[in-house]
Amino acid sequence: MGFTVVTLGSQIADEGVALLREAGATLVATAAYPPKDEMIAMLTRHRPEAVMVRLVKRIDEDVMRASPSLKVIAKHAVGCDDVDTAAARRLGIPVMLATGCNAQSVAEHALAVMLALVKDLSRQDAHMRAGRFDKSLYHGRELRGMTLGLVGLGQIGRGFARMAAAIGMKIVGYDPFAPDSAFEAPVARVRELDTLLETADVVSLHCPLTDATRGLIGRREISLIKRGAYLINTARGEVIDEAALAEALASGAIAGAGIDSFSVEPPPATHPFLRLPNTIVTPHVAGVTDDAKREVSLQTARNVLAVLSGAPPDRRYLAN
Repeated sequence: MGFTVVTLGSQIADEGVALLREAGATLVATAAYPPKDEMIAMLTRHRPEAVMVRLVKRIDEDVMRASPSLKVIAKHAVGCDDVDTAAARRLGIPVMLATGCNAQSVAEHALAVMLALVKDLSRQDAHMRAGRFDKSLYHGRELRGMTLGLVGLGQIGRGFARMAAAIGMKIVGYDPFAPDSAFEAPVARVRELDTLLETADVVSLHCPLTDATRGLIGRREISLIKRGAYLINTARGEVIDEAALAEALASGAIAGAGIDSFSVEPPPATHPFLRLPNTIVTPHVAGVTDDAKREVSLQTARNVLAVLSGAPPDRRYLAN
């Protein structure tokens, strides 16, 4: 069968492209972060049966209506805060996610950042490059015996928990939406976010961006984090009050932070996280290792093909 797939926000990886072409797809793609009028024009011109979404600011009902043939929207990601899922539901268009495909990569990234922070690697590297071979400047600690507090117990949080437990950390988790099965050993469930913040030596965020989680770690919550603890965010920048966190980092109330996502991306050059010596910052890459890109690309393509085949959407990947 012949069909058209438009990718909004640059094309997916070659493996997914090949899978779609083998099935008879004609593929068209925009550059990253296309303006709304360009997306509407693209869908109006090509009338695709499927849209794959990568790097965009927002897909709303106007964009969806631009193609009367549209049957599925497939996110090349595990989050869908950039797609109006309610509008898609009204239009009868399933929004599919590549759930779980980059979980291992994100969990490993969180582990790497935690190790770098607690072992003081970034500052030691800077000292060496500046010609200071001085062991008295080292302030690394052991992770063994520390408590890791996970906010969000999906596949990423559970994967990170297993890695941290192997080091000898104690694990506590907060997720009011997760089933009890998510809190099997090594994770102990805490019912209140405040309790986790007050007891964890490392707080790591793994929750999706929703109305409930936007601003979840605000100024009050940051004040509850125990002095000398570390915070890691591989979720979404909007989950944190960035100004309040920057103040806590500058004062030393929080020992360090690993930040992979920002409320505005790319962040301005004046963003305090980019200037604080006790932060490790990465450009929202935790889930885009070569391995993860391949798996996400393939699952995105599979989601398109499954829906266009007429099969009911697989609820494991359905966002709406």
